[in-house]
Amino acid sequence: IYGGYARSCVAKTIEDNVENEYIVTDENGCATDPTIFGEWDYNADTQSLLAGFNAFKFPSSDNIRFQCNIRVCFGKCQPVNCRGYNAFGRRRRREISQDNNRQDEDAIDVVQRGQLREEITIESNAILTFERREERLMGPTEAPITQPTEDICVSVIGLIVALVITALLALVAVAVAVSCWLMAYRRTPNVNGPLPHPTQVPNPMFMNHDQTSEPSPDYLT
Repeated sequence: IYGGYARSCVAKTIEDNVENEYIVTDENGCATDPTIFGEWDYNADTQSLLAGFNAFKFPSSDNIRFQCNIRVCFGKCQPVNCRGYNAFGRRRRREISQDNNRQDEDAIDVVQRGQLREEITIESNAILTFERREERLMGPTEAPITQPTEDICVSVIGLIVALVITALLALVAVAVAVSCWLMAYRRTPNVNGPLPHPTQVPNPMFMNHDQTSEPSPDYLT
């Protein structure tokens, strides 16, 4: 019974103190930049208006919402031709001679084939957007800069085996180092004991001395 089309659609931020707006659909219902926000199309199966758009955001906010004026028609709304594409916007006024009254043309725009129209304003839910820093364009003629990422996948069993092998190698290295230190320590001479006697000088402790006879005691007779 009822039809509708969208016009005067804007994209805006949800912050009230820093609110930015970007017009995506003009007052005629045509997209201002089809590469960002496409034309509106009517889906007869779902009886809904659809428009495809690429992801974009404002520099001051990561949230975005859309606001559109929806014209409700009794019956089927007539689409407008936007750059060769039929979009559900306001039907452009036809060229009329100066003898015709402008009020008659406005009446044709409001009431067409007995259709009554009413306009309402709707807003979408907030959409959270994220910007991928590695794909930002450095200049209008430069290609996107992408940083390749390398992922290394290791199973749990492989990780455990690698840790065990690393620990065993560390223990072997410590054992070899301790063994080398002990061998070097045992080969070092002990300097704390008595110094060896030179072979050229006889040791007086081992020399043969003439034994003197013990004097007899002088007994008083």
